[in-house]
Amino acid sequence: MTNEYSQYPDISDILAWKASGRRQRAALSFAEKLDILDALKERVEPLVQARRIRRERQVRLEPQRA
Repeated sequence: MTNEYSQYPDISDILAWKASGRRQRAALSFAEKLDILDALKERVEPLVQARRIRRERQVRLEPQRA
C-alpha cells in the first residue's frame, strides 16, 4: 500500500557526513582509537554511577521475596 503523497526528505548529505566520519576514524591508529574510547568512558562514568546507585536503591526498596 503506497501513498502517492508520501515524500521522504533527502538525507544524502547526512549519509555522506556519516561515511566521511567512518573513513576518518578508520584512518586513525589503534592508539588514537583507544584514546577516544578512554575519553568516552570518562564522559559516560557519571551516568554509569547514577544508574548503579538507582539500582541499589531499587533493590533495597523491593519487598523481600521468599
